[in-house]
Amino acid sequence: MISSLCSSIYAASVIDETGLITNAGPTYISIRSAKHDRLTHESHAIDFGRLIKLKEFEKTACDHLGRVKPIVIISVDTNGSENNTRYSKTLASAIDKFKKYNLDALVIVNQAPGQALFNVVERRLSPMSQDLAGLILPHDHFGTHLNVNGLTEHAELEKENFKLAGDVLAEVWSMNVLDEYPVVAEYIKPSPMIDEHLKMVDSTLALDGIVDRYVYLSRLN
Repeated sequence: MISSLCSSIYAASVIDETGLITNAGPTYISIRSAKHDRLTHESHAIDFGRLIKLKEFEKTACDHLGRVKPIVIISVDTNGSENNTRYSKTLASAIDKFKKYNLDALVIVNQAPGQALFNVVERRLSPMSQDLAGLILPHDHFGTHLNVNGLTEHAELEKENFKLAGDVLAEVWSMNVLDEYPVVAEYIKPSPMIDEHLKMVDSTLALDGIVDRYVYLSRLN
């Protein structure tokens, strides 16, 4: 079940009294079903919008009036096109942030390939990875959604089981305190548009299976 969940991890860096940027700060984790959702520039934009509203990020993300601070610096890994700053949709998402939050400056820094360990987020993954040791996530808490062939036959039941697994993982990670700062984790429910896309994919796969079987039987005859 855990291989069917994906997560995005965001970490804020607190500026200390001397003006230096530290490696400590609050952490936010959004958990999604890898089957019913996906990580894109849009999902990262949604996560950013949720993050700045959390009370745990109040001091690091917003000023005394509750507005997003005018200068935002984001350090990201280069894995996946949704994080590539030369990707047109990533640029469009950055422009949307700049306009929506009335920023003075938005800087996005890409870590070079193989240099992800210098990203402040990576330094917080170790204790959270240890939480997964021995953790069993239920795949059929509300009942099995698979048939005898291991294929999904109850889509809504499957989503409920995935949600429960995501909620369990979020609860475990949210108990962490890293360098005296909290970790906030939550399961993000997939949008209805994703459901419609999945239905189209499932229908296409089913039709392809019927055609392949027909061709196979035709050759036998």
